[in-house]
Amino acid sequence: MTHSRWLAILSLSSAFAVSACATDADGPNEDSADGTRIHLMPLHNPDAPAANVTSNAIAGLTFFGGPILTKIDIHPVFWNSATKLQSNINSFYAAMPSSALYSMLSQYNIGTAGSAVAGIVDTNATKSIRDSAIQSRLTTLINGGKLPKPTASTYYPVHFPSGMTITQGSSRSCVQFCAYHGTFVLNGVNVNYGVVPDIGQSGCNGGCGASNVTNNTDSVASHELVEATTDPAVGLATTFAAPLGWYDQPDNQEIGDLCNAQQGTSAGFTVQKEWSNAANACVDH
Repeated sequence: MTHSRWLAILSLSSAFAVSACATDADGPNEDSADGTRIHLMPLHNPDAPAANVTSNAIAGLTFFGGPILTKIDIHPVFWNSATKLQSNINSFYAAMPSSALYSMLSQYNIGTAGSAVAGIVDTNATKSIRDSAIQSRLTTLINGGKLPKPTASTYYPVHFPSGMTITQGSSRSCVQFCAYHGTFVLNGVNVNYGVVPDIGQSGCNGGCGASNVTNNTDSVASHELVEATTDPAVGLATTFAAPLGWYDQPDNQEIGDLCNAQQGTSAGFTVQKEWSNAANACVDH
């Protein structure tokens, strides 16, 4: 699936419209109660070259004036106790804010003084859900004090157990997408969240990375983490302007999309490479 054929943002003005392969007539976010949008990480063909093997056609990222998470504060959520790789995921998030990957993001005015805490283990049933239910559950956890209230730096990545299908419009986890990040507003504050299915289940296993399940999970998580850092309010954007952050307008891509499926290593973990304007290439440091 080439990077030019999937949908980044829904219900945009004509100046901000994009083509798609994972959409229906209304786009991939028709079920969100408050009209927010998401940004999908598409599956890739493991037998085809990774996206952006040549960089000369990439315009690079432009800053559109929206918020960025200059000092990220990561609060993972495990959907229930059956969610796999919890220890690895906690260690991964703890390492990333001070990693070489994050040091590279200084060119986008991102610092390495962020932090992460161990994820909370929620008690939800293992059953297929829609994105609107994830937003609703995060709202309940925040209002109930199980998660801290959102700030300008907070990111809530939600990880899921096997046996679940997450649906966003007509787009389904491990069918059209590996993961996504989005935005909704709670009490006047942006809630920046990510959704990472079980990467070991059918469809995602092999379609979301060419390594083992642990490494592919970390790689997918890093894709969403870095995009949520550099373009957290993409879920609220309707034009090429704020609240959009760093974005590649000609290709309708975020920092990770330009390098989708290209893996590297940072702080001892497998990560997806991210686009560097400075290097004019996909890098991991």
